[in-house]
Order: sequence, then structure tokens, then C-alpha cells
Amino acid sequence: MNGHFPDAFSQLGLILARKNMSVLALQRKLQAAGAAVNVKSLYRLVAEAPLQKIDLRIAAAICNAFGIALGDLICFAKPVARLNRLDAKAQARLDALMSKNNEGQLTAPERREFVALANQAHRISMENARTLLAERRRAGRHIAVRKKTAFPKHAKIAA
Repeated sequence: MNGHFPDAFSQLGLILARKNMSVLALQRKLQAAGAAVNVKSLYRLVAEAPLQKIDLRIAAAICNAFGIALGDLICFAKPVARLNRLDAKAQARLDALMSKNNEGQLTAPERREFVALANQAHRISMENARTLLAERRRAGRHIAVRKKTAFPKHAKIAA
């Protein structure tokens, strides 16, 4: 090794976004489980900057609270959001049921199946939206957003 250590990154921000949970809600969850954790420590784990140090007792409490492994919480590459999808079979079935629904030809069992698949697709869409929002916020801190140029209200048009 050349003396350069790889950067470690916390995935806690993405985990919380997927669970639709705030840092304060996580702190309450950890306290209920018997782990007294300073909220500042949790906010440091949500930051996108490389980790300088980590308290393994806090990491263990988080992993236990979410039922995840340490490798799911900490990684040595900058996190990249992964979006979820319905599997191909479920998507094909949903498409077929949507067509039948549009034609008004769903039976009662098909309607229940349609509602269940539509709800599953909605949950996946909401999770993806939270993930994308977390990624957008992360990128917004590092990439300058170009503002739209506004035209004067009374711009003269050349004839």
C-alpha cells in the first residue's frame, strides 16, 4: 500500500431516507433500545463528507436498530443511490391488469391483485423519490446549481 488510506463513507443518510425517518426519530429509537447516543454524533454520520472517525458502539446500535450489517452502514467508496423496480413478472402482470382495468373488465380477484400490485409500485416509487431527493441534496452541496436567466418583462423584439 502506498500510505494512502481509502475514505470511509456513512450510508446512514440513505438508510434514513429509505425508512422515511429523521435523525431525531433515530435517536429516539436508539434510546428506546437502551443506547444513549448524542444527536450530534448521528448528524455527523448523516453528513456526506468522508468519516474522520466512528464510535463502533454507535455504529453497532444503529446496525442493531435497522437489522443491517456494518458493511451496509459504512463503505469505502462514495455512496451511489440504487433505485428499486418491480420485477419483470410483476410489472408485466400490472400492465395487463391496468389494460383490463381501463376497459372495465376486471374481476373481483383481479381487482384485489391490481390494487396490491399498484400499492407495491407506489411504495417503490416513494422510496425511489426519497432516495433521489437524498442524492440531490448530497449533490447540491458539492455542485453549484446554475440559475435560470430571466428575461426582462418588457423586452423589445427586433422586427
